[in-house]
Amino acid sequence: MKLTILLCIMPIFLLAQETIFFSSEADSRGRDIYAMSLDGKKLNKLTSSIGSSHYPHFNNPKLSPDGTRLVFQSDPDGHDRYTIWTMNIDGSDWRKLTQNEGLYPNWSPDGKTIVFSGRRNGVWEILTIPAEGGSEQIISKNKEKGKRPGWGATCSFHPDGQSLIYSYIREKVLYSYSLSGGEIKRISAEGNYLHPICAQDGRIAVCRKIEDSYDLVVIKDGKEEVIAKSIVSYSAPDWYANDSKILFVGMVEGNQELFTVDLQTGEEIQLTKNNVFDAMPVAY
Repeated sequence: MKLTILLCIMPIFLLAQETIFFSSEADSRGRDIYAMSLDGKKLNKLTSSIGSSHYPHFNNPKLSPDGTRLVFQSDPDGHDRYTIWTMNIDGSDWRKLTQNEGLYPNWSPDGKTIVFSGRRNGVWEILTIPAEGGSEQIISKNKEKGKRPGWGATCSFHPDGQSLIYSYIREKVLYSYSLSGGEIKRISAEGNYLHPICAQDGRIAVCRKIEDSYDLVVIKDGKEEVIAKSIVSYSAPDWYANDSKILFVGMVEGNQELFTVDLQTGEEIQLTKNNVFDAMPVAY
């Protein structure tokens, strides 16, 4: 039976710099994308799963630079057959960007391009596609180079739009990639880095494995500072409040919860208190 995506019809959610978008299993039917005010008083469900066993998933939302659209991955065409989609921040105007596999999408600083990862000809690659839809481009060219990454990459554009910061999920090494010249530079001396996200001044927030757990680390001029301990590794952090705060996911009594940390004071605030999966937050 062919699945049909059900869209949540809702009034436009009035946004300020106090709204976060995230994936959650608050609805027992599956994993959906929600919009929530940072005080937790306003919550709107933007997607509607109709299957079982968390199918279809709606994962890894990322907010466009102008704050009007979300890009995300979903698998309505078959369990774990992820493709890249965009929609308005009120859950309307869905657009399917890729026909083939796509995971871990993110926006360019000008909002015109989406970078993502997917398997092409049996090899994991880093690709780009116009945000309005069109032809995808393989920029990593791993198959040409004889490289076979064990899994896809998570990428973040440098704020100048001229390069990417990325790490492959299995390898966990940080790299930069020049979009103009194709030059690749290794940033980290070792592995254990996941989900790098660039701030406007070039700082990198990233999940790093230190001893037996992952910590939230900020890298500036090659120096690292641990910002929060024992975070959930597979959920990317996100900068907000003029890059003075970072969203991340931590564990509380076995539950994944959303947190924010103030980089000036070090104060952590728990944003959700649920007994379900809450992860992958981005802020507006």
